[in-house]
Amino acid sequence: MDTEQLVDAMPAINDISTVASIVCVLPTYFIRLQPAAYRLVLSLGIISGLSTLAVAVATIVWPAPHQFDRLAIFSPVVYFSPLVVILIAVLANIALVSRVGVWSTVVLACLVLDWAGIFALFFALS
Repeated sequence: MDTEQLVDAMPAINDISTVASIVCVLPTYFIRLQPAAYRLVLSLGIISGLSTLAVAVATIVWPAPHQFDRLAIFSPVVYFSPLVVILIAVLANIALVSRVGVWSTVVLACLVLDWAGIFALFFALS
């Protein structure tokens, strides 16, 4: 797999990671979980939501042809990443997370807005 194929797969990866995150986080509204289990489910949702960022970072270290601009690959994801910073901050402080509804809503809102922004960027570029 070369860099071009990885970049071409990023919109699909963005869609799949958003669906996986929503599938992880949405049940926390309806199922009563212990705090440790809730934090684990929320962590899985955040980690799968960060898959697009991980793929974008991988394109920087992946072997690329000389004519391929690595910054052009990574920039669209970084431009819409304030929400990713929020997700990483929530993940870093996951031990302190206690209110199920509030944090699930924050994570879902960040994931959906991040998906919409990255989808719009890739749609505009294609």
